[in-house]
Amino acid sequence: MFPIPLNLRGYLLCCRKTDGMRFISVLLLLLFWADSAIAQTFFPLPGPVLEKEVAFGQANECYIFFDNPSGDTLQLRWRSFSVSKPEDWIVDLCDYGLCYAGIPPNGTMNPVYDTIQPYLKLIVQPGTSPGSAWLWFRVFEKDHEENAVDVYFSLYTPGTTGVAEPPVSKIDIFPNPAFDVLFLENNGTKHGWPTLMNAAGQQLYKLAIPAGEQAMVDVSAWPGGIYYVMDGRRVQQILIQR
Repeated sequence: MFPIPLNLRGYLLCCRKTDGMRFISVLLLLLFWADSAIAQTFFPLPGPVLEKEVAFGQANECYIFFDNPSGDTLQLRWRSFSVSKPEDWIVDLCDYGLCYAGIPPNGTMNPVYDTIQPYLKLIVQPGTSPGSAWLWFRVFEKDHEENAVDVYFSLYTPGTTGVAEPPVSKIDIFPNPAFDVLFLENNGTKHGWPTLMNAAGQQLYKLAIPAGEQAMVDVSAWPGGIYYVMDGRRVQQILIQR
């Protein structure tokens, strides 16, 4: 074996180190990319629908929190999709970051980590006017808009219901609790488009049911727990047992 000259030895060692550093740099970039590409799980608390009675003559605070099970840094954004309320009700929105006058179309919350829970908060002042309000928001992870949940505030004063307007259809659900199948029957006078959601507010199933007709949904593969059926502004809770 021929001896390797000292100057060539240094060159090979340098190349070896350079290649190693390049490999480590590429590996770190790939790990960072993989970590940033994974959407985080978050859940609305106490659920995707907050149904609450608000008192006359005072500012009522209505919260939907968002649990961050992993404890990693999480930043949420939101959009306002629908606001229905009596004209003289004053409704302002706060999120985990800012408070607004009224309901703006969208916003971004401050980042959270560990056990901190971001939130949407409505400050509702119905004055002396009886009535009800329905507000629909979509909340999603910043930079991962596909990772989203829909949440709803159904608010009403004493002596009224949580439905802002009569629904366009009347969807009856049975059995409740359900096991393998769920039947949805439209006993109203207009076409219905009920949506089934899980407890995180994620849409699972969308149906079209003409007036006087019935539809069946196979829920045998769904995990047991609480689910919701939304038709117009009417939200019903169902239980699937296992």
